[in-house]
Amino acid sequence: MVLTEQQRQIGKDNFRDALEYSRRKFLAGAAVGLPSVTAFYWGYSKITGSPVKVGLIGTGDQGNAHIRSANPEFIKIVAFSDIRPKSQKTARVSLESKYGADARRIEMYEDYHKLLDRGDIEMVIISLPLHLHAPCAVEAMQKGKHVLCEKLMAKTVLDCKQMVRAARKTGKYLAVGHQRHYSYLYANALEIVRQKDVIGDIKHIRAFWHRNQTGGGKPGAETGEFDGWHRSIAEEDKKVEFAKYGYKSLEELVRWRLYARTGGGLMVELGSHQLDAVGIFLSEVLGHKDPKAPREPVHPLAVSGVGSTSYFTDGREVEDHIFLTYEFPQNTVVTYSSICTNEFDQYGELVLGTKGTLAVLSERDVYLFKEKAPKDTRITWAEKRIGEAVATSTSTAQWVVDVGIPDTLGSRGYREEQEHLAWLIRNAGQGQPRCSGEVALGDAVVTLASNVAMREKRRIEFKKEWFDVGSDAGPENG
Repeated sequence: MVLTEQQRQIGKDNFRDALEYSRRKFLAGAAVGLPSVTAFYWGYSKITGSPVKVGLIGTGDQGNAHIRSANPEFIKIVAFSDIRPKSQKTARVSLESKYGADARRIEMYEDYHKLLDRGDIEMVIISLPLHLHAPCAVEAMQKGKHVLCEKLMAKTVLDCKQMVRAARKTGKYLAVGHQRHYSYLYANALEIVRQKDVIGDIKHIRAFWHRNQTGGGKPGAETGEFDGWHRSIAEEDKKVEFAKYGYKSLEELVRWRLYARTGGGLMVELGSHQLDAVGIFLSEVLGHKDPKAPREPVHPLAVSGVGSTSYFTDGREVEDHIFLTYEFPQNTVVTYSSICTNEFDQYGELVLGTKGTLAVLSERDVYLFKEKAPKDTRITWAEKRIGEAVATSTSTAQWVVDVGIPDTLGSRGYREEQEHLAWLIRNAGQGQPRCSGEVALGDAVVTLASNVAMREKRRIEFKKEWFDVGSDAGPENG
């Protein structure tokens, strides 16, 4: 989406103006006694008692993101596990930055099974390669731990269902790291989506995540030299006994996202986030049969697409370009693309309504433009509503931060999902994670069916039993 700096500012102003009537209704003193406005926004307060003791399993990029995001008032990381010396060192540095001298007492385990045997650990954060999510999560819950598992939930739909079944059987919380469920930015965007007098009828959403992993087209880039998934192998990692932990090679261990057995490609790593956001938006506008009832999740009816490894020659088993089309109820169509050779568009979602266009870009900015009006024109949506009451709603719109209260729109949700799960552990029976196992199962079905559609070059119609925890059926087995 090409915008001038002036148009970007106008788009931001339009968005803020359209939210203004909700901001006027923010409850006075809402942030008093809370760790942040975030807590009130997502329905939890300061934790009572001691911080929840946490074991972190997997300390790569996502694992370190969880360390950096951790709020010591809510969680205390007491152990971590990783089999790669380089990752272990990186984690130590991050932990010392977070916990200071206390980090020296945090125990490291190469074998995560031994970490799970510790009786003092209440919750684990799983940031392992995709193929290990389900076995680790199920074992953790069976050993009495609550689980926050990184997305995608698991390698197959049946694996996802086994995780949910384990949570139900053990009574442990299972949360999955689709962070947009804890994003201020997306919650505010959702409020615009649900206002028909602003956005109008939505019949198309275009989602995209475009990266340039070629070094800007440098010679030899097709070998993967500039691709973040084609990691160089650190000298200290070359002695890792990869076969002992079930890997076929050191390359498969370090570059697991490039292999079909251990990863899931662009849809799993990137597309799952954005189809999750699309599902949140469309469930709000298509899933309200009764305005007074909670929204019902809305899933696509069918998916078709193409994917190819059209640039890289490094032997990867996953695509570097994917293009998909989703058919949703009420003749609504969503398109998704993810490419590795051009980053001009970066990433985001364009929600195209009959009255307006909402652009959510790079998890950082939201722009709003009115149809039939130049992009250089400021539109006032809020003034006519100043005297109107805000309807009671289960959405987060009524808790948008007011003047004088910090609005952390830049939060990506890692900290909030950790805090909320810790709060739930200390306040049993007070709800479920916003992205519970049941919610994440829906995201996994959509993501994994998309891979099947691309790779088998056919249109796939979604089946109701794929979303049913009690059924073993999924897109991989019909």
